[in-house]
Amino acid sequence: MSVEIRKHSRFLTSIAPAILVLIASAMAFYKIAFLGYNLDAVVQSESYLLETVIDFDGHGSGVEVTLALPQKSSNQEVRDESFGSEDLKFGTYRSGGNRFARWRSDGLSGHRQLNYSTTVITRNLRYVIDTTLPTQQPIPDEIGGLLLADEYTQSDHSEITSLADSLGLSGAKSILSNIRTIYEYAVDGLKYVVYSGTTDALTAHRLGEASCGGKSRLMAALGRNSGIPSRLVGGKILSSGQARSTHIWVEFYIAGQWVPFCPTNKYFAEIPSNYLILYHGEVPLLKRTKDINFKYYFNLRKRLVSQAAGLAKLKEHPLNILNVWTTFKRAAISLELLRIIIMLPIGILSVVVFRNLIGVETFGTFMPALIAIGFRDTGLIQGIFLFTVILAFGATIRVASNRMQLLHTPRLAIILSFVVMFMLSLTALGVHLGFLNLARVALFPMVILTLTVERFSLIAEESGWIDAVRVAVLTMLVAAVAYGLMAWRLLQSVVIGFPEVLLLVVAIYIYIGRYSGFRLAEYVRFRYLLTRPSR
Repeated sequence: MSVEIRKHSRFLTSIAPAILVLIASAMAFYKIAFLGYNLDAVVQSESYLLETVIDFDGHGSGVEVTLALPQKSSNQEVRDESFGSEDLKFGTYRSGGNRFARWRSDGLSGHRQLNYSTTVITRNLRYVIDTTLPTQQPIPDEIGGLLLADEYTQSDHSEITSLADSLGLSGAKSILSNIRTIYEYAVDGLKYVVYSGTTDALTAHRLGEASCGGKSRLMAALGRNSGIPSRLVGGKILSSGQARSTHIWVEFYIAGQWVPFCPTNKYFAEIPSNYLILYHGEVPLLKRTKDINFKYYFNLRKRLVSQAAGLAKLKEHPLNILNVWTTFKRAAISLELLRIIIMLPIGILSVVVFRNLIGVETFGTFMPALIAIGFRDTGLIQGIFLFTVILAFGATIRVASNRMQLLHTPRLAIILSFVVMFMLSLTALGVHLGFLNLARVALFPMVILTLTVERFSLIAEESGWIDAVRVAVLTMLVAAVAYGLMAWRLLQSVVIGFPEVLLLVVAIYIYIGRYSGFRLAEYVRFRYLLTRPSR
């Protein structure tokens, strides 16, 4: 390369990043100063994908399964519901203020699986109770029934009345004073223990201990005994993973609204953002025909979703990237896919830094970023585990096919075919066992997996299995960093609201592309030579 060309190249690589930074800054300034852009319009709220998997075996007779469903309220939104019913008749209905899904069949034999999934967005709500409100308050006719005793809330029993008297509950006191006394007794006076089945209020009082249901029923019984309408609330504490457990708390009717209290986790006049309401009252979460070998699971995965009002506001701006999405929608391309596309250069930036500045060896140039996309639906930990299992399986097939002395392309096609069959088998196993994260293994990019298997096997042949495993671990490390950047809530909001940030990323690419010094790994590798005194 001539001196003139080198000078020209140096000039371009010096001026090009500055021009890109200037353009990005000018666009961002114009949008903020003249169009009123801010991150409020694209800030994402936390949500959960709730999936309920129901398995049972029919024996030729009629089958009916009913599931309580979440519904929209002041503290929660329910979006994108879907139902899987196989060959059962399906419908939804409302009863007693609750919403239910119902599957049924007149005669059914063999194994069946029912599915319900939805995205829920929940918010923290705190209530302020007026200290001057009397306990005796106007009660609407439709609420009056919740002052009465029932099978599990024996508010008229003499032992409950004696307990109320011993606690000093009185209609002459304010409603806040009475409720605080009831709450403190349920928190401190009742030991928390885990019970299976239903613990009624009287049993909880006699035992002096109860689970969340027993504590809440005793609170409701004391409230009703004092003239305060009360009801149970059944729901789910939201946390990622698979579980069967549900949670129960109580609500008191105060000045025209239902106010929540949880004696188990100590929430007073508050419902936290991780509580999902499924039903009100003494309602079973699931009802089903007896003797059908029945089991169910909840699968929860945390997600981030954009606020609908913010998106609507942002779409009014002419420079908004989401205006492109309206065009993509005609081709059924989702906002989630658009978000992945626009965040991909950010994920690749981490790969460039690791490879060119740190000196980390990976499978392929951009493969870690593409692998990170596969982690999007499985989650990072499960994704790394599943990827490792598939890599090991593919490497085994690669060793077996090597003995046939096949050409390169047919050998890759064989590995791809077996990897596809293995992934489909994992998916079927995950659906059967109710492990939906395992079922999502089919979302991994199969061609990328095949090329990774091939690269892993070549390194193993040329440099040994230890080197191959080392590169695989480093690839997973870089993929994990790329996944973290691409899933970073604040960064997503910035890039979606100000996509000109990608020009800054290109500027960084140019600077890194001109770097010709030692990489960090080389400093570590040759530190002895670098620190040895010269003679």
